[in-house]
Amino acid sequence: MNLNEAINWLETRPRFKDKVSLDKMILATKKLGNPQDHFKSIHITGTNGKGSVAHYLSSVLAHQYKVGLFISPYIIKFNERIQINNDMIDDETLLNQIVFIKDFSEAFYEQTNEHLTFFELLTLMAFKYFREEKVDYAIIEVGIGGALDATNVITPILSIITTVGLDHQKQLGNTLESILLNKLGIVKEGVPLITGVLGFNELIDAYLGKLNSKVYYLDTSKIKLIKPYPLEFKFEYHTYKPSLQGLYQMENISLSVMALNLLFPKMPVQMIKDGIKEATNPARFEIIEENPTIILDGAHNKEAINNLDVSLKTIFKDKKIKVLFACMQDKPFNEMLASLSEITNDITLTTIDYHRALDINSEELLFDLPRIKDPIEAFNKIYNLLDKDDVLVITGSLYFASFMRNYLIKR
Repeated sequence: MNLNEAINWLETRPRFKDKVSLDKMILATKKLGNPQDHFKSIHITGTNGKGSVAHYLSSVLAHQYKVGLFISPYIIKFNERIQINNDMIDDETLLNQIVFIKDFSEAFYEQTNEHLTFFELLTLMAFKYFREEKVDYAIIEVGIGGALDATNVITPILSIITTVGLDHQKQLGNTLESILLNKLGIVKEGVPLITGVLGFNELIDAYLGKLNSKVYYLDTSKIKLIKPYPLEFKFEYHTYKPSLQGLYQMENISLSVMALNLLFPKMPVQMIKDGIKEATNPARFEIIEENPTIILDGAHNKEAINNLDVSLKTIFKDKKIKVLFACMQDKPFNEMLASLSEITNDITLTTIDYHRALDINSEELLFDLPRIKDPIEAFNKIYNLLDKDDVLVITGSLYFASFMRNYLIKR
């Protein structure tokens, strides 16, 4: 098996299975010798922002420690999902890990008559790799939700819930309360929680009270914008100038700083500032080109699109904004388009060759917009008509952002 065949095998494993417990994952980790207990972990969930927070923490801690990073999905290449000190797992090691987990998966099925899903296998690989590499800390991003997510077999030193919004409702429920309760499922007894979730203090306090766990809320009044682009802002007593752009990064960075201050109270401020400056996370308000400006943003739900709108209106208030949009069929695409139409009347719909992608001729689409099926053709048609002061935003899905990024970088 070569690497492409190995990744293809892994990616064709079952994706979603209805779960009522983590028993299968607990048994699988036990058979591997509980690799997740061999390093300290920080567990991160949230509707939006969890990937950026994971990158900030990894980037800062890598200055002083050996740090594993487990994220999903990937933008550049599959290896991106598993990193140590911000270096992706190399091809040879990844192949060896998949070959091992394939044999393990087949043996597990013979013993239990249970199939391990794609994300369960991926999580097991990451835990095993981090143990083998003897990482000091691992930053673990939840796949979906929290309570029954495959990653929730860890007992972290800190839990973080970034935001809560209506996403993955099929798995998590149709109300913000049900989604938040699912995410609160990552909090373990006596383990503190840091959160940017606002307006649910009573529910969160009651839940954590039963676990004897402390909660620290982000105080957004302590965030002061200095300059929208390049982003510069103050949180509490210090000024931060991240490489990652988009006003929504102010809250992600502030949560990361809170986490670092809580766990490492003696960490030098400059180390935190440097780590935040060095952190990257592709397709999050990523400016690919200037004059004209091309922005890639993987906003894939209504809340993320709203955040994108705020950044665009603030940074490019005097410029003409155009949008190239592709979305997954299980997302609230009409609400997302309604939000985008508040900042521009120049939106083009496209799609990608992916089983979950929205058909641009879907009868459920309520907006009468230009539609070009081929995303490359759509991009080039718009690009060729751009003036140097125009802004083109490519958004709607991380899968779409990944596809377009690969094309734009090669281009």
